[in-house]
Amino acid sequence: MSRRLEPQDLYAIKLVEDPQIAPDGERIAYVKAEIDRQTYDYHRSIWVITVGGTQGRRYTAGDNDTTPRWSPDGRSLAFLRAPAGEVKPKNEDERDRGIAKAQLWVLPADGGEARQLTRAREGVGEPEWSPDGAFIVYSAEVGEPDDPEAEDASLHDRRVPAVRTIDRLWNRFDGKGWIYERRSHLFRIAVGGGEPEQLTDGDWDDGSPAFSPDGRQIAFTSDRSEERWSWPANDIWVLDVPTKRLTRLTDETVYAGSPAWSPDGRRLAFTASPRRHEDGYTDLMVAQADRPGSVRRLTENFSPTFADTCIDDQRAFHGSPHLYWSPDGARVYSQAAGRGATLIYAAPSGGGNPQAVVEGQCRVYGFSMDRERRRMALAISDPSTPGDLFVQGTAEGGQTARLTDLNDELFRQVELARPEEFSFTGADGWDIQGWIIQPSPQPNPHPQAGEGKSERPPAILEIHGGPMAMYGWSFFFEFQLLASHGYAVVYTNPRGSTGYGRDFSAAVSHDWGGKDFEDIMAGLDAAVARGWIDPQRLGVAGGSYGGYMTNWAIGHTDRFKAAVTMRCVSNLASIFGTGDLDWILTIDMMDGVPWKNLDWLMDRSPITYVEKITTPLLILHSDRDLRCPISEGEQMFTALKLLGREVRMVRFEGQSHDLSRSGHPRSRVIRLRHIVGWFISHIRTEVIRPKGELARAGAAGE
Repeated sequence: MSRRLEPQDLYAIKLVEDPQIAPDGERIAYVKAEIDRQTYDYHRSIWVITVGGTQGRRYTAGDNDTTPRWSPDGRSLAFLRAPAGEVKPKNEDERDRGIAKAQLWVLPADGGEARQLTRAREGVGEPEWSPDGAFIVYSAEVGEPDDPEAEDASLHDRRVPAVRTIDRLWNRFDGKGWIYERRSHLFRIAVGGGEPEQLTDGDWDDGSPAFSPDGRQIAFTSDRSEERWSWPANDIWVLDVPTKRLTRLTDETVYAGSPAWSPDGRRLAFTASPRRHEDGYTDLMVAQADRPGSVRRLTENFSPTFADTCIDDQRAFHGSPHLYWSPDGARVYSQAAGRGATLIYAAPSGGGNPQAVVEGQCRVYGFSMDRERRRMALAISDPSTPGDLFVQGTAEGGQTARLTDLNDELFRQVELARPEEFSFTGADGWDIQGWIIQPSPQPNPHPQAGEGKSERPPAILEIHGGPMAMYGWSFFFEFQLLASHGYAVVYTNPRGSTGYGRDFSAAVSHDWGGKDFEDIMAGLDAAVARGWIDPQRLGVAGGSYGGYMTNWAIGHTDRFKAAVTMRCVSNLASIFGTGDLDWILTIDMMDGVPWKNLDWLMDRSPITYVEKITTPLLILHSDRDLRCPISEGEQMFTALKLLGREVRMVRFEGQSHDLSRSGHPRSRVIRLRHIVGWFISHIRTEVIRPKGELARAGAAGE
């Protein structure tokens, strides 16, 4: 007999990450990620499975091994190894050897001892083999701390508060912290060992290296523009390794993703979005490798965006797609997100309509291809799959075969609900996509509008962040948790969401709290009109922009009996200058600055309407959130408390904006307990008694 999904089941979830198929297409290396329930650490190890096999084999023995990369001949596997959890060096020698950071290792593919190649003080990332297998290029940070004595104080059992002197606008980044002190550059090291050679230098960051087929050139991303510390973006550069000559291919108006060389070494493919005035769309581009200004857009009128913009709570941002050329150079393979699914497409390199080569209602969040482009290794999530490994051929009609089922044991115990897709008409008559998850188990999965209210379940309206992102066909633990406790979950992709064309995603700019709010409420109205949910038992929740919209909603309607706002924005004027990139939000997204457009920014700020809020509100915020600083949640809490309204704030110490996806496991579980507990204590559900454990958590903050 199945049981309900509970918050602590998050500890049991296992995920496949970064699948890498061998050059000959016969084996796949992948990362298995899981949580150590006793230590609350994430553990990652590298496994290898044969394409026709059913059982993977663990290849590395470390607690935090990631980023497997096959050598060109398939005989070696490079990877990154770091300690699990937080490790602090005990002395200067350990600090200089980077024992607490990720380092580059190489392992014989058929077994044997792994060898450590790097001992970089700040660690390394993004390893890439040279075509002849003799070298590996990687990125690493260099530079001195702003306050060296404070930086090294812990090595001598002293506490010395740092003093920072900052003279650049972009100086910190959510999930990382201060970024102004060090720069990321490219290095090359011989696979046989030795001292690494630094290939790039300067007051800018270089990354995403890719060797040309002949090994003489390295394409990479770098922002060397005058605007790099105010409107950061990346250009595509090419380094001629023997001469060290550099060529910039793009014109400093785009944000370019990782480059990929054509088989003949004459062209580079990459993705790109605008540097300024983001429209939510990422194009697929091609440029001549030796000709600056030769960039061509391949995807002018294609609705899906060439990025994985699908949101769930099992993984954070995965970076720009890794692109692959067909052997004849006629096609470029890439992930693209559209209508709730992230799939693999083949785009003609000369222009034309891309064709899906991996289809379905799913999110392909990682993939790689073999040398001949005959097979793809795929990391896939769908509403019943948190993240497993699949393989598929590229020939027409190729079938996807599943190679792992990491969560089979858990899901034999727990019944999951399947989302049901629907469409509705939003503002301006636009057709909008949405989903509803009915409670699991479902006493009456399709109640009719004429039936009694008791037959209709309560519902939680969930609003995604971004806003230029999308909900879709991916596993969402939070949604399944609510469904298992008796709530229907309604979620939609209103204007501003990606995957429906450039105009649709750009429509939210300068209009937060406008027609986007109309779209969202129209989706809820559609679910009520279809008789799916009880209109008298409604809740609302959302994070980031979804937190902004949750705050906005309860200030403009009293339809909701309870609300949960997470990592929110409440004041578009006060957020200016307090987050890592917030000036881009107010200037590019809202077309205003506080000293000129204060009335406009306040008109679209939820805090302005706080006196109208009567909905009980739970505020969840991390104290190291640099994207939407915790002061945004504190303003809502303070105002509502002074007004005598029902409000509670839960602060998560040491956590970033990505708490729900990659934060400390215990904090993630406690967050889930608070969400479901808050709704149980305020909105009746037939599944849970009001005095149950989670209801007490919602009422008392346990």
